[in-house]
Amino acid sequence: MSNGAELNVAEILGGPADARTVAATVAQRLRARILDGQLRPGATLRLTPLAHNLGVSAMPVREALRSLEGEGLVVVRPRRGAVVAELSAEDAEEIYAMRVALESLCARHGAERLGPADVADIEQLFGRMEEQQQAGNLAAFIDLDHAFHSRLYAVSGRERLIRMIGDLQNRSRRYLPYIYGAWPMVENPDPGSIAPVRLEAHRPILVAIQEGNKPLVERLTREHMEQAAGRLLREIVRQTEGRRVAR
Repeated sequence: MSNGAELNVAEILGGPADARTVAATVAQRLRARILDGQLRPGATLRLTPLAHNLGVSAMPVREALRSLEGEGLVVVRPRRGAVVAELSAEDAEEIYAMRVALESLCARHGAERLGPADVADIEQLFGRMEEQQQAGNLAAFIDLDHAFHSRLYAVSGRERLIRMIGDLQNRSRRYLPYIYGAWPMVENPDPGSIAPVRLEAHRPILVAIQEGNKPLVERLTREHMEQAAGRLLREIVRQTEGRRVAR
């Protein structure tokens, strides 16, 4: 990959792909690399080189790019090719506004149906989050952060709501490496700076779950999401301003 601007097909596919599955394969690998920041905003995804290197027609590759466009990860420009979608404060604000509303609602439904085994699973996830924070493993911590909340939502039985939340989580995940990667995970030495992935932000939710305080689980989930959104939006604005000054 040339500084994240061009696509190395071998890297993306991890080897040969059957023409019948190439669309799904390309979409899957591209999605993973966009979400974890390996393919940065603005990176070019050229249709013809992709199709040529795969030895297939352009159709399955175009299908994969259209699929990713529908997820908000890629922008397909007529006669100009496709690029990885830019990050924007407007998109993040919209995504997180929907997440706040849906996740607090789902947390309430989940809290109403929690059993001892569910609580034990959530406690275990919290413990694993603590381990990964101490190890400084941001990617694993983010996975467990999502798992912690998703385990509560899964109990709700609201399948349509859970699917909508999962889609929004995927759309927002690509912001995290850019916004959170520069800060230490265990202790934040500057009290005035942003501490984006602090385990302690989840502890009140865990305690409310353990105590069976259903209204509090809903309220704390909402507050947690609102605080995360606020930090994210402030940092996007800060970085955008920094790039503008640098130019």
